[in-house]
Amino acid sequence: MRRVLRAAAVAAALATATGTVAVAAATPAFADGSNATTVAVTPSHTTEFSGQGVSFASQVLAVTPGLAKLTGTVTWTVTGQDGTVVPCTSVRPLTSGGRSVCKIAKGVLLGGDSPYTATADYGGDATYAHSSGSATLTVTAATTNVKLVISAPPTNGAATVATATLVGGPATALLSGSVVFTITSGLHSSGVVVGCTGPATGKNSVLANDTVPLVAQVAVCNLPAGWMTLPKSSTANPTPTDNWSVSALYVGNGSFSLGRATKGGTAKS
Repeated sequence: MRRVLRAAAVAAALATATGTVAVAAATPAFADGSNATTVAVTPSHTTEFSGQGVSFASQVLAVTPGLAKLTGTVTWTVTGQDGTVVPCTSVRPLTSGGRSVCKIAKGVLLGGDSPYTATADYGGDATYAHSSGSATLTVTAATTNVKLVISAPPTNGAATVATATLVGGPATALLSGSVVFTITSGLHSSGVVVGCTGPATGKNSVLANDTVPLVAQVAVCNLPAGWMTLPKSSTANPTPTDNWSVSALYVGNGSFSLGRATKGGTAKS
């Protein structure tokens, strides 16, 4: 190839000097590294949920096969829609059959960064030319489960701790955001002051509607002593009771769907 190019350059120089038009020698059909190739990329799933693992397989094919076995390397780049580059957890090197695989472990890809584009770049070798191919992967929001635990059944005058723990499948460690706690108590009137994160004025039977940030997938609502106060028993009402409920709502985001859990009961004096 270098000889052909050098000869063409010399011919061009001569043509300039003499005023004649030189005709370059024909390029061989398959000079070194000139055999064209294509790259096809296929994800193991066409759609997946936040946190699921995935593999991208590439297949390098020669337009004119049979000249020689493929050699060289494939370089992988996986990019989210915001431009974030996600490295492959592991890569299977290019085989003589032209195949390479990029694996991404669980707990990495998020719906909020979807769609992802995986590009396989074949660098070529002495026989086969460079080429690249890509595929996109849609990642949707993962289902979020909320487990709500009440430290003790609410009773007249006692403090209570409500703990919401969130689970989002293999992407649990990536959960972030806040939980909205809604506390109700049927006997309380407007003006009762109580809240998860500090004093809050309730309206009607809603005592608090507080937003608590998640810390390691957990949100805690501390209800102070006296948040529920039953009336004294009387002849007309010998056994006062109060219907209560605690609701924990994870509002969700582009990577995780909303989730809710509610506990309720009847308190007696």
